[in-house]
Amino acid sequence: MTGLALCHVFVFVEPEAPEARQLDDLGLCESCRRDHPGQGTANVCYCFDNAYLELLWVTDQAAVSSPIISRTGLAERADWRNNGANAFGIALRGDNPAPYPTWDYTPPYLPDGVSIPVALSSDDPTQPLLFMSPGNARPDQWKDGRAGERQRAVGLTEISALELTLAHGVTPSPDLQNLVDLGILTLADREPDAKPTLVLSISQSNGGPDRRLELPTMKWLEGAEKPENRR
Repeated sequence: MTGLALCHVFVFVEPEAPEARQLDDLGLCESCRRDHPGQGTANVCYCFDNAYLELLWVTDQAAVSSPIISRTGLAERADWRNNGANAFGIALRGDNPAPYPTWDYTPPYLPDGVSIPVALSSDDPTQPLLFMSPGNARPDQWKDGRAGERQRAVGLTEISALELTLAHGVTPSPDLQNLVDLGILTLADREPDAKPTLVLSISQSNGGPDRRLELPTMKWLEGAEKPENRR
């Protein structure tokens, strides 16, 4: 694989991810769950063919606030409802270097010698956490079964676009503009009362118009109905 592509996006949710029930009600199918020992977080993931959505929450406040983890701002991001931090992360994959200056994050759950390049601009918790994934394969190429059936049962295939809205008064970092220039995301116009949102456009196998899923509200936009179950 060459170039850069979207690997996954995350959003911080409440502990044990009650929001997963909302996604289930929308017709999405949970793919896998994982703990992150030493980072103090856990997740539940919803895989599409080319990328996945990760719901992330804190399981150990001491670990997520520890010196080895704290620079990521995960503790602050998890508390976004109270402190105005940005709840989102955007991970790229590919053979090319990250399209922004980075530092090497080495959480304890990764194998020795593996690190995650994290954008320096993400030191500001009002910006999304931008980073490079250690993995290089799409979910439809995973060999370990974690991706499951992805979202084929409801006729959803790929995450085709991202639209990010920052909080009013927050200026997009140059790194975010780099992702716009690469076609990874678009930045939405902000109203005076704007709150951070991330909208995933998801293509349909029947060729219909993309579905648009808004985070963190976990809602289909534009009055979309629950996808038809195609089992």
